[in-house]
Amino acid sequence: MSVYDDDSRCSLVNLLAEIPSVTVPPGWNFIATIAVGGLTEIGFSRITNHLLIISSSGRSVIDCTTGERLARDCEDDGDWYNAHELTCQGIGPISNETVTIAGLCGGGLPLANQYGETLERTAQNWPIEELYFCQLNSSPFTARFQAGCYHISSDYITCCGFSWNGEFIMMATSSEVTIWNRHL
Repeated sequence: MSVYDDDSRCSLVNLLAEIPSVTVPPGWNFIATIAVGGLTEIGFSRITNHLLIISSSGRSVIDCTTGERLARDCEDDGDWYNAHELTCQGIGPISNETVTIAGLCGGGLPLANQYGETLERTAQNWPIEELYFCQLNSSPFTARFQAGCYHISSDYITCCGFSWNGEFIMMATSSEVTIWNRHL
């Protein structure tokens, strides 16, 4: 790494260190942290407030409003999963829905919602990543726009994002899922 690159990295690390750390972003509620061994992918229903979790031992559906597990199967291989198309057939209350997924196979969830809130990931200490929640018109990467940004997690992040309706945030690692929802 050149001296210039090293100076730039140090400047960025110092800039991001100015952002306050919180466990729950302002205007949001913590719903649950759910243990999931071998998590590989995850996806939000576009119809309901449900989250589909895919792991090395099957699928689960979580109610994002309560954190309750609504359905579970232990089938670890089947035609219900398509890594190429980044989709998975739902189970239980979303069994009639093909869910767009993100995780180890690729893909991504929305990183912004209709309220102008965004999620930003950085990896200044890779492979550990930092997750930042930013309110409307704020950015963790510019000092004068950092007001409204909050550091909400530091972990080995598999995927994260907003639900399709913008009312939920999910962050997943290989072993757990954390869910927050907006105040109503």
